Amino acid sequence: MKSILNPQVLLTALLTASISAADNNAAVGTLKPASGATTKINLKDPSFTTTSNADIITSMSVWGAPIVKDTGTNHTSAKPTFGKITSKPGECVVASPTEYISEKYLDWVWQNRIGPTVDTSDKANWNVMANKNYHMDKLVHNNGSINYCVRWDAKNNLSKNIASKFQAILERHFNAWNDWLVGYNCWPFTEVKVNMVGWAAKQTSQFEWADQSLGKIYEGDFDSDGVPQCPDECYRFYDNVNNVWSDTSACKGEPFDMSFWLKDDIPYGFGYDWGQEVSLNDTMQNLYDRNIMFIGHEIGHGFGLPDFYGLETKPAKDFPNAIMMAYSSTTITPNDGWMLRRILDHVRSRYNF
Repeated sequence: MKSILNPQVLLTALLTASISAADNNAAVGTLKPASGATTKINLKDPSFTTTSNADIITSMSVWGAPIVKDTGTNHTSAKPTFGKITSKPGECVVASPTEYISEKYLDWVWQNRIGPTVDTSDKANWNVMANKNYHMDKLVHNNGSINYCVRWDAKNNLSKNIASKFQAILERHFNAWNDWLVGYNCWPFTEVKVNMVGWAAKQTSQFEWADQSLGKIYEGDFDSDGVPQCPDECYRFYDNVNNVWSDTSACKGEPFDMSFWLKDDIPYGFGYDWGQEVSLNDTMQNLYDRNIMFIGHEIGHGFGLPDFYGLETKPAKDFPNAIMMAYSSTTITPNDGWMLRRILDHVRSRYNF
């Protein structure tokens, strides 16, 4: 699906602490994970037993940001608050933060990283106003639900037991983001529902089940790079050129809104409006953890939030930790949440609620 997997919009998820800012500019799209970001294998059923209340920090990046020890953790995200409500009584709740991140920093991010006047010749910057296919748009279009296609880009097989866990993982991470929208600016969805509707592999024998109970199985449909995909005619997206939602009437299964692409030869991830491409190894190692950093981070990209790596991408060196700032958090922080709210503030006029 060339329209989905355009390399110009595939942004690397996380940045190694050992790469300098100059090296970063030369290595866009091929960045490696931070050394020391080890994970553990947990074979027990998920209970999310918390062993610590915060990320364990092992070192600091070249920009002074912390690097977490694990890419999978079990502690909970910060509880969203409304801060200082600036809207009038009876109106949709709009507010400003009173702690963690300042309104000044939020304004800087909008003006310099994601707003309509940013310099998009710098690929690190995105104009969220120019794209109506972000996750927020899809949630509104689908009344609070997201349909997924799983792209199995691996040599080994996938068991039904493991496959059956993907839905809950994606739904949990989506709702960790959505928690910051609940009750804010009349956002109507108190929870996000994730549906797994398609499974694509090079050969159906790679899936160790034959029934369609987890969704329709596709074999022999590949993108231009030879990666298994669900059919193009099933991809439901907003066409920003023709200003219309795609026609999925020819789809023989259920339409999908984004892909969960598990790849066995990368240690990091990519994300955008088309979904998440993540490390198969890292996902399997953290399968039973509450938070899988790569997945939470890549979903953030799909909401329109870019990476925050070097000092030039932030308002100041003391920019607060965020899952969108390489390896500084495994959970959605108030920094992430307030940036997401600012996006809703600016795109709110698109929606009729």
